[in-house]
Amino acid sequence: MRPKPAAGTRGRSRRLLVIVTLLAVTLITVDAVGGDALDPVRNTATDVFAPVGDGVAWASTPLRNAWAGITGYDELERENARLRDELAEQRSHRLANANAVEQLGRLRKEIDVGVQGDIPTEIARIATGARSNFTDHRLEIDKGSSSGLEVGNPVTAGNGLVGRLVRVAANRSTVQLITDPTFVIGVRIGETQEIGVGHGSGPQSPFVVDTGISLESEVEVDGAVLTSGFDRAVMPPDLVVGRVKEVQPDEAAQSLILRVDLAAPISQLDVVKVLKWVPSS
Repeated sequence: MRPKPAAGTRGRSRRLLVIVTLLAVTLITVDAVGGDALDPVRNTATDVFAPVGDGVAWASTPLRNAWAGITGYDELERENARLRDELAEQRSHRLANANAVEQLGRLRKEIDVGVQGDIPTEIARIATGARSNFTDHRLEIDKGSSSGLEVGNPVTAGNGLVGRLVRVAANRSTVQLITDPTFVIGVRIGETQEIGVGHGSGPQSPFVVDTGISLESEVEVDGAVLTSGFDRAVMPPDLVVGRVKEVQPDEAAQSLILRVDLAAPISQLDVVKVLKWVPSS
């Protein structure tokens, strides 16, 4: 059992509490009334009770900070939303600018491609058709007879032959692609200058030259293949078809079979150039 405090000790504690209470009431009263004479007293009391006040302030700091965080949450959310909107807008502008630059680059590339002779040209866009797999070997462009186009006009993209116009309306034209197995043209091998005949072999297959190149010809892999441009040919001379990918001898036909990688980006067509040239009748 803990010993009870002595009666004298309890009495002193009560007297000290009463004195402190009276002193506090007196100071409050004097401070309300004012008076310079008691400034030293007020200052001394302030110094005495300052540690108590500092302790209370320190203990309540986390609570005050938490309350400030709660009351400022809505404002912070509004600021974050504004910043997210600005960031999304900036990203949208960058994407739009990048797309415009890419399209401008494609147009410049088409315009800068040289063509033998003084053949006028017309730039056109792909209007319909799956860009990556033209299974019917046809596509439409957004230019036609109103732009001076005619059936038989060659179509190029990048630095290679794409095909030719087989149907022309006022503002639309249909292109037969070089991948079509019925697309047959005369070709010339760049290094040997030999003349042969080639045709398409499907959208994912190389162009094939299987007529006219003798077994003794020294055709090299990666050699250039161009249009021959003979009289009454369906193409003007020296349009780039592609480069030799494979050379295979055909003993039965006594000729070489050349498989050619097309120069034109057939699976990525967007902008094409139409040559206003028609075959001789």
